[in-house]
Order: sequence, then structure tokens, then C-alpha cells
Amino acid sequence: MDLERLKREWIQPANRGEDTDAGMWDSRAGEFAKKPIPDRRENLFLKYIWQRLQPGPETKVLDIGCGAGQYSLALAQTAGQVTGTDVSPKMIEAARRSAAETGTGNVEFMTLDWADADIDNLGWRGKYDLVFAHMTPAVCDYHTLEMMNSCAAGHCFIVKPVRRRDSVLDGALKAAGLDGRRHRNDMIPNIFAYLWLNGYTPEIIAGDAEWTSERSARDMIDWCIFRQSSNRCRELSAQEKAAIDDYIMDKSIDGVVTEEISAQIVTIYWNVKERYGHE
Repeated sequence: MDLERLKREWIQPANRGEDTDAGMWDSRAGEFAKKPIPDRRENLFLKYIWQRLQPGPETKVLDIGCGAGQYSLALAQTAGQVTGTDVSPKMIEAARRSAAETGTGNVEFMTLDWADADIDNLGWRGKYDLVFAHMTPAVCDYHTLEMMNSCAAGHCFIVKPVRRRDSVLDGALKAAGLDGRRHRNDMIPNIFAYLWLNGYTPEIIAGDAEWTSERSARDMIDWCIFRQSSNRCRELSAQEKAAIDDYIMDKSIDGVVTEEISAQIVTIYWNVKERYGHE
């Protein structure tokens, strides 16, 4: 494997388009907005960051796929400037509301499809002391990872869920006769290969996590169909959609579905200043 081969082969499958992606994430903005701003003394990911650097007034931070902005807002408490991007306008609206409610003036949120970002026009190349993509599909192939790396002047983190189990989603896909494999098995090896072949020595940390998600039955049906249609790069059949609908309605209580999720969470860290063979 070399970088040219990785660049040719590690390409995100064509999904259903930006508008559909944004619309589906828009539907979850209310759920994400309810999450609290994490405390760096308690949150494991923030602890990882503080082990590598202590963000101060001169620190510039880029949060790719920021969702409702909780990590951006947590880092803005000590960093000088924080920028958060997300494909979902509703997520960005929620993040801006939180910034206003907390009186956080040193954070900027913008709606942006990371795959289409023009980092040179934005003036982001080599700008940020800390760049991270936490539990987001925004960084998903050679192109989006290379852009992330190019924005960094120092520290980088990617956090991805692997070996994930979603109790309702998995059950709905099984009921529809679908395999349910939603997470690309090559994601972590490809990230490592990109970094290693570029001369970095990435640090990989893995741990187990469990959490609960609650949403309306209709939103859950739409989410299941979206995730599997995107993964299979085709519209599901009417029969498959009906099976998903029936399964989720049977699992709902008063129109609400509660889902138990478990996964291994993999955190990958590297520093663009620490590159073998480069001074």
C-alpha cells in the first residue's frame, strides 16, 4: 500500500446528496441540543486533549462536524478562538443559541459540508493549533482526512465508533432482511495508513461506551431508512420500508422509541509537527 493507491481506493461511496444528509441531521438537532456542555475534568475526550495541550488565549481550534456545538463551547472556555462546522443548518442554529445563552463570544459556527470545503479560500490551511472530528461522518475518506490534516498547525484528534450495536436500528434492519452493516470496516486502518505513510506516528486509544437515545417513532423510521439507503447507495424497496415501519411502531411507547447503543470508541491522535524525516 502506498499513498497513491490509498487515494485511489479510499473514496466515500456516493450517498444520497447533501440536502438529504443535512435534512436527516436536522431532524436530530433537537436531540443533540439537549446534551450538556462537557466538563474537561470529567469528559474522557477532553482529558485526552488536555494531556496534549492546554488550550489558552492564543489557541485556535477547529471542530469538524460539531453538531450542536458542545465540544466547541467547552474548548472556548479557555481557547482564544474556536470554529465549529456542520452540514446541518439546524445543528448550527442550536450551537449558536447555546453560544448566546452561555455568553460565549469567541466561537463561530458555520454550516458547511466538509467534503466541499475550500480551506484555502477560507484561510484555514495550517491555521489551527487543534483540529478534531469527534463522532462525525464528516471525515470519512482520503480527501476529507487530508483537508483536516492540512488545516492543522499542531494537534489532531479523530474519534470514531466501531463495532457498534444499536438495539432498535439493528433490529429494524434485520426485520427488513438487511444485513445492517453500517460502519465501514476499513475506516480505522485507512486513517492509520494515511498517517503512517505520511510520516506520522499516530496514537490509538480504544474504549467501550454505552448510551441511550430517545426520539419519535417517525424520526426513528426515517433515520433507519436514511442510514441503510446511504450505506447501500440505493433506495430501499417499499417492502423493506414497510418492515422497518412495522418493527419500530411495535417498539414504540406513546410514539417514542428508546434505543440502547453500545460501541467501541477509537480515538486517534497525531501532531503534524512530529513527522518522521521532516524538520
